[in-house]
Amino acid sequence: MSQTDLIQLGASLAAVLFIAWLVRTIGLGADPRIQDAEHAIRLAEEAETGFRGIEVARDRAGFAAIVRNAEGRMMLVRAHGNHFAARPVDEKVVGRLDKDFLTLTMPERTFGAVTLQLGKDAGVWASRMRDLNCG
Repeated sequence: MSQTDLIQLGASLAAVLFIAWLVRTIGLGADPRIQDAEHAIRLAEEAETGFRGIEVARDRAGFAAIVRNAEGRMMLVRAHGNHFAARPVDEKVVGRLDKDFLTLTMPERTFGAVTLQLGKDAGVWASRMRDLNCG
């Protein structure tokens, strides 16, 4: 191997390591999860000034959560790319219960439908969805 080949190999290796460091630094390829109830509440409160969460239904995998405040208003928080997005849950949101799963379909098509595995709590949160549609 010639000296030119070694220089080229070293430069290529340095470039690959730099790109790997850059990707990690800016969070590309990350797998964001909602860690716990406090994290979900913080995300909902960041999305809407004045929203103070008191109760959380977090998806078992941590990809989404429903946060409720003292007034009964709810906010859906979900992983969106490398970050999180949140939307209010109101009478325009369609909720569908299927055993331990609650699927929320937002009126905003780009947000998409979100299915949360909530276990035995799925029925409680589905009931709250019905209350929104009746009130």
